[in-house]
Amino acid sequence: MNTDTTDDKPLRGCRPMPLQPLNRVPPHREGPPPPTPPFQPHPHGLAPPPPPPPGFGVSASNQRQTTPNRPQTPNHDLGYHTLISRSGQSQWNNDMKSGSFSTLSNTTSISRHSPARQMPSIPPSSVDSSDTEGFMTTNSSPYKGKKWGRGSGFDRLPDDVVLKIFSNMSSTQLCNMARVNRRFYALAWEPQLWTRINLSGEQLNADKALKTLTRILGRASPPFCPTIEKVALNGCSRLTDRGLHVLARRCPELKHLEIKGSALVTNSGIFELVSKCLNLVHLDVTGCSQITCIDGAPSHSNLPSTSRGLGLHSDPSHYPRPQLFLQIQYLDLTDCLGLQDAGLLVVVRNCTQLQCLYLRRCVHITDAGIKNVVSYCQGLREFSVSDCLQITDRGLFELAKLGPSLRYLSIAKCDQVTDAGLKHIARHCYKLRYLNMRGCETVTDSSVEALARSCSRLRALDIGKCDITDAGLRHLAENCPNLKKLSVKSCELVSDTGVQAIAYYCRGLQQLNIQDCIISIDGYRTVKKFCKRCIIEHTNPGFY
Repeated sequence: MNTDTTDDKPLRGCRPMPLQPLNRVPPHREGPPPPTPPFQPHPHGLAPPPPPPPGFGVSASNQRQTTPNRPQTPNHDLGYHTLISRSGQSQWNNDMKSGSFSTLSNTTSISRHSPARQMPSIPPSSVDSSDTEGFMTTNSSPYKGKKWGRGSGFDRLPDDVVLKIFSNMSSTQLCNMARVNRRFYALAWEPQLWTRINLSGEQLNADKALKTLTRILGRASPPFCPTIEKVALNGCSRLTDRGLHVLARRCPELKHLEIKGSALVTNSGIFELVSKCLNLVHLDVTGCSQITCIDGAPSHSNLPSTSRGLGLHSDPSHYPRPQLFLQIQYLDLTDCLGLQDAGLLVVVRNCTQLQCLYLRRCVHITDAGIKNVVSYCQGLREFSVSDCLQITDRGLFELAKLGPSLRYLSIAKCDQVTDAGLKHIARHCYKLRYLNMRGCETVTDSSVEALARSCSRLRALDIGKCDITDAGLRHLAENCPNLKKLSVKSCELVSDTGVQAIAYYCRGLQQLNIQDCIISIDGYRTVKKFCKRCIIEHTNPGFY
């Protein structure tokens, strides 16, 4: 009887054999041994593994009885890693960090030919958490301490990218980022991020803040901070001379300093700073009311009582002082109410490279002070004496000696200035770009006509509250077609005719102030028609 069958069903009376697990070692069969696989050299140059111990081919049940203490956790399974020496482990880690997977492929081929051998498992002692991160990112963080979560993409950014992000933050934000973790602490205090320091706040202890910042930033080259070039301490009312002394000692490359509203700063602190920071070119001491000059003379509070009784403190030029050759080009002394002509003489004598000088609301400055400015600072380009009520036409006669180098002039609310002084300015300073004579009520159309004919390069003009009519605006429109900004605020004699002439000739006008003027809707529409990008400031509710 033929017993061969093609049916997959088992024969009747025969019990199917139970399926064995795949991880079990097949039972020993009699017959010729399987062919030995060809020898393959180890990729790391290690010696081949020793032959298996006796009893290697026993069944799984006998093996479990002979090794009762063998751990069942796969991570601690005795595999191929037990045959690797200490040097081989370091080589294994290096290959894993470099992204080489040849070792895994070779091991897989060995396991195919030897069923009893298992896939090599990496022990916890050979690859730590930092090696595991090497598979996820090529830039593993070398910093210890608090880290972002494993799924955070920001932690995988390289340091260069993080520094680029930090470069857009302010000084206060950088200090806050330094408190996140150790990596941010190391990156936030990189000297390349601290080319400028910007602090503000009335309750801020600016002296202590400057001392702490410069101490941390100067660790690379103590005690100096050569990277700091700009410091802005606006509104720090608690700033004193001690903070300026810290900057003078530790920031020799300082070029830009702003200390607006620091009423406790005196001449001593300023002198210490400018004498040590020889590269300083920008100095803004707006609102520092105790500053009367820039030199090493004692301040009013440090003078002996006998000197104060004799009134010697009123003239700083009487004290012996060293001659300074400062490189300051921008100096703002706005609201330095104690500044007088003698102190201004000391300033301009030490700062002969000045190009911009602002003396707004320095009410003690007179024509004599302007004469000293012109004598020492012949390269002056911008000058402001707004709200200096003692300035007259004589001061303008002295300013006219600057010639075409003067580009910016503000004499707002100098009510003693007349047409004679302005005509002299127009005749000699014919390259003026900006002129502010708001509140000079004695100025008439004749001054505007002279300015229009001589200073055809005017870009901005403020003639608010001046005795100007439509005739003056007509001359201005015909001779200054490149005018960008014009203010005729509170000019009661200006009407639609003058405004329409400005709009027709000055097509590039960007800003027009007609507040408190008698301008109708027709004049407003004319400006909008010819000057498409002009911003009109007005007080007429019908224009909205």
